[in-house]
Amino acid sequence: MKRLLSRAIPEHEWPVWSLPLIVLIGFFFSGVVVYFAYFGPGLRDLQGVSYSPTKDPARVRVEVGGTLFAVPAHFTRNGQTRSRRELSHAELHALLPDLQPWQPELAKEFSRSDKQTALIVINLRAGKRRFPEARVFDALYKPYLKGSGAVRKDGLQGFNFQPNSPYANKQIFRALPAGSKEEREKAPLFICDTKQHPSPSCESRFDIGKSAQASFVFKRTHLSDWENIDTRIKDMIRSARASARTQN
Repeated sequence: MKRLLSRAIPEHEWPVWSLPLIVLIGFFFSGVVVYFAYFGPGLRDLQGVSYSPTKDPARVRVEVGGTLFAVPAHFTRNGQTRSRRELSHAELHALLPDLQPWQPELAKEFSRSDKQTALIVINLRAGKRRFPEARVFDALYKPYLKGSGAVRKDGLQGFNFQPNSPYANKQIFRALPAGSKEEREKAPLFICDTKQHPSPSCESRFDIGKSAQASFVFKRTHLSDWENIDTRIKDMIRSARASARTQN
């Protein structure tokens, strides 16, 4: 080997074993990089934001925008939400109609994304709107509406948006409940994809205290059950806040 390599490597660059050792080390580190790139944890995994549900029902303490929650872990979608530290955003999930939490036998239902899926995703974020839903409707959406709204049998009034508006290909639905002035002003709004969308979704949001906001997204096929959905989500959030106040 020395005679063969001496033609390519000058005598003062010996020992010769250093060359194959360098090549071997290079192959080793290349293999490590390839393994972690294709099979190892990615950046989202290391940050704890990748999809990682759990069946653990124990409540975990979550602080979003200074607002405290104690959320059953099997409603959380990732490890970051279970990190027990202050967050700007926490993501939860459940199955309609009764907000069933994640369980291994329901994993396929939780991973569905078609227009019939019962999955609902709840987001808790820091921040607060300054106006109730009625004023948000008048100030933010009403200038872009097209025509008069049609009242549905489920108690929602639906409106189309102008095609050149920022909400093109969307519709807005507002609840028309009876009750006090405050209850009417806080009646929920739902922004939905039109039915022409391949898998139309609806989103609604509401304030939590003075420093946080909740939003929830579900498929439009469940919109007629809006009252049950809205009530259950708000009850869930109230329960999480109440539990946080009783924890040490």
